[in-house]
Amino acid sequence: MTAQRQPALRKTHPAEELPERPRRTEPPSPSLPPSTTAPVANEQSEGLTLTHNTRIRPSVKARLRRGVDKLRYETGDRTISEASITDKALEEYLDRHGL
Repeated sequence: MTAQRQPALRKTHPAEELPERPRRTEPPSPSLPPSTTAPVANEQSEGLTLTHNTRIRPSVKARLRRGVDKLRYETGDRTISEASITDKALEEYLDRHGL
């Protein structure tokens, strides 16, 4: 009499047997026709869309990181980031020069 055994070497990866992750369920957003959409004026809802490939001197980048760390520590505001400071600095520069 022979016992039923599983082979020692498997042809499939164990992760393949995991069930599929459930899909995210997001509330349906009201859809507007493309011709009636107005530009977004609120900064909070605008979001970040593009990456600007620019070169920054290492000394400026180090100052930026130290500044972010210091501001986060002093204010307790975790929303402060390199991107948020860069965004505000660019807006201030463009406003100052009338662009």
